[in-house]
Amino acid sequence: MIISKDTAQKKAKILIADDNCLQRLLLAQIFEQAGHEVVLAEDGEEAVQLFIKEIPDLVVLDIFMPKMDGIEVATRIQKVSDDKYVPLVFITGSNNDDQLQRCIDVGADDFVYKPFNALVLRAKVDSLLRVQQLYQQQYSQKQKLLEFQHQVAQEQEIAMTLYKNIVHTGFYDTPEVKYLLSPMALFNGDIFLVAKTPGNQLYALLGDFTGHGLAASVGAGPVAEIFYGMAEKGFGSTEIIVEINRKMDKLLPVNMFLAATIVVFFPDARVMSLITCGLPDHYLFNHKTKQLQTISSKNLPLGIIESFEPHVQNLPISKNSFLYLFTDGVIEAENTLGKQFDALGVIHSIENNTNGYAAVLHALDEHTKGMGQQDDITFVELDCNIADPKWMQAKTTSTYKQLKALSWKSSIEFDAATLRYINPVPVVINSIMEIQGLIEHREAIFLIVTELFANALDHGLLELDSKMKQTSAGFMQYYRVREERLAQLSDGYIKMSFNHQPTDTGGKLVIRMQDSGQGFDFSNVSSDLEQNQQNFGRGISLLLNLCKGVEYSGNGNRVQAVYDWTV
Repeated sequence: MIISKDTAQKKAKILIADDNCLQRLLLAQIFEQAGHEVVLAEDGEEAVQLFIKEIPDLVVLDIFMPKMDGIEVATRIQKVSDDKYVPLVFITGSNNDDQLQRCIDVGADDFVYKPFNALVLRAKVDSLLRVQQLYQQQYSQKQKLLEFQHQVAQEQEIAMTLYKNIVHTGFYDTPEVKYLLSPMALFNGDIFLVAKTPGNQLYALLGDFTGHGLAASVGAGPVAEIFYGMAEKGFGSTEIIVEINRKMDKLLPVNMFLAATIVVFFPDARVMSLITCGLPDHYLFNHKTKQLQTISSKNLPLGIIESFEPHVQNLPISKNSFLYLFTDGVIEAENTLGKQFDALGVIHSIENNTNGYAAVLHALDEHTKGMGQQDDITFVELDCNIADPKWMQAKTTSTYKQLKALSWKSSIEFDAATLRYINPVPVVINSIMEIQGLIEHREAIFLIVTELFANALDHGLLELDSKMKQTSAGFMQYYRVREERLAQLSDGYIKMSFNHQPTDTGGKLVIRMQDSGQGFDFSNVSSDLEQNQQNFGRGISLLLNLCKGVEYSGNGNRVQAVYDWTV
């Protein structure tokens, strides 16, 4: 250890306790000549009192003193010195081992034998003072480190509370979703979000930020805010993932990104939609047929490029199917031999057990037994039996406050160039909610406007035939053709008009939709919504169930729907 000159020459306060006046004065002269401050005590009791009052840096004690001997003084000093290190030097004329051992037992740091050599005494004291100074520096640094650690712990606790409030407050808990979130550190670099939309779709997003711990979790708050906020307003998965990518591109440093997948379940069509962005392969497994379908990533992770058009995968699902999603912490988990759990560990557990979720977690636990967790681990099972799930009956929650019925009108027109790039329904519905605050009726209004708009766009402008959706394969073809025709759309418009008026019991919202297309045969629809098990033909029946009245005119390219609501 290197000791600086300043540290070695630092002057100190020295307490001298000796009943021999001549010896006491001689010691005082030696230390004062060395530049130290000296405090003198004639006996043991005075030595203890002066120690408490003066708080010296070093104490020189004669072993034999009246009233209280040096050993008792040392004992008392040790009790009142708290955490401060004060070296003790005993002056003795005896070589008795028992006596010296008693001094050592009460904390003696060194001994000076009578008659003492002034040069040797100064050297011993200077050495002990340097040790004392270094001890105090170390103690001070330790205290600062403890204070810093306490402050960090408090800040992490606050940050963790904020993290949970932001990320998990909007989480839509439902039995159809099972998940394990196991962070490697206090903060999780993985994120899992679930929400229900006004259109009665279930949205789930699994994400994995680069790294783990606090640095990896900084983007979780903005992602959750975007996901929950846009899902509540009815935005589609494409709009949500594009907005998250935009935010991550601005927020994350160049060496970080978010691998993510967003899944949407459409209960009426028995179809799920996925946008996969850099996570490991997902597995869709039918427990009845034992068919396993691998779903690979089709897009870059989020935050790498400023903007992109995500590739969407639409897959038919059955009541016997389960979708398994996970982050790379699952398949990269190693055992004591360094072997990874790998995708085969997941697949084998799913295919050979009736409860794939529990089987994978058990197999992973057995594989990593004896090893510490090496990364954040998240594993998710989504039950695709959406014919009658509990989440369909549950009501959504919102912070909107319903206002009293107001009188207002609004009209907006979208041309072909606009329709190619945006779905205006969520924006329009959000505007209505801002004006009137009909949050309790949002789902119904959203479904009505969505159906009217879909008919105007798909059948009016794009001239699609719903009979294409008679089979699952046809359903997929329908949406492929829809994307192709929408991309080529160059002419046409859709106009939406809203007229709201108060009534005695609440209010009446009149919705008009008009398109410039050739129209469609609106008379050939199923009249029984519950008995219609096809993948098409239920839209107008749904409108008739939700609205007080639905009236088409022209070739089906003009329609008026009336929605009554009560307080």
